[in-house]
Amino acid sequence: MVGVGAAAFADHELRERALATDGRGARRLARAAEHLGSPEVVGPVILVGYVAGRALGRPALAGASARVGISVAAAGVAAGALKLAVGRVRPADSGAESDPYQPFSGHASFPSGHAALAFAAATALDRETPAGWVPWVAYPLAALVGWSRVRDDQHWTSDVVAGAALGVWTSAKTYDALREREGRSGRLGIHVDGRGGTHRAAVQLSY
Repeated sequence: MVGVGAAAFADHELRERALATDGRGARRLARAAEHLGSPEVVGPVILVGYVAGRALGRPALAGASARVGISVAAAGVAAGALKLAVGRVRPADSGAESDPYQPFSGHASFPSGHAALAFAAATALDRETPAGWVPWVAYPLAALVGWSRVRDDQHWTSDVVAGAALGVWTSAKTYDALREREGRSGRLGIHVDGRGGTHRAAVQLSY
C-alpha cells in the first residue's frame, strides 16, 4: 500500500515522463511488451505447456503448467474484481485528474490487469523452478509490461504498482496452496472439452 500511495503522489509527473518516450523504438517495445501481460497470449502459452506435458508423457511439465496457469488465473480474477469495484478512470479519459473513481461504472484503470498477470506469471515461474536466472528475466519482463501500460497512457503508475503487488501476492498464495494440497496426495489437472463445437477448460483437484 505504501508503494501504491507513493506512486499515486507522482502519477502526473510519471505519466508525463512516460509519454515523452515517444520514439519509434519505444512504441515498438511497448507494443511487444504489452503482449506479455495479455490473457490472450499468456493463457494459450500455459495451455500449450500443459498439453505438451500430457502428450509427451512428462507429468512434471504438465503439473508445472497447471500450477502456473491456476496462479495466473487467480490473479486475473482478483484484478478483474477490483477493477469493477473501484472504477478508476483511465488517464487518457480523465483529463487533468488522476483520481476520479466511479465504482461499478465500467471504468477499469485500477489495478492494471496486464501488470497483475505479468507479475503473477513471474512469481509462479520463480517458485516453480530453482534456476537462478529465472527471476532476473521474469521480473524485468513483467516490469516492462507495466511500463508499456503507462507509456501507452492506459494506466497511471499507481495502477501498475497495485497490479504488480496484487499479482505477486495472489500468485504466491495460490501457488503455495496448490503445492500444499498436492502434498496431501492431491492430483491437479486441466481438462479441455471440445464437444459440440465449444471449447471449455476446467481445473480438477482430486485426492
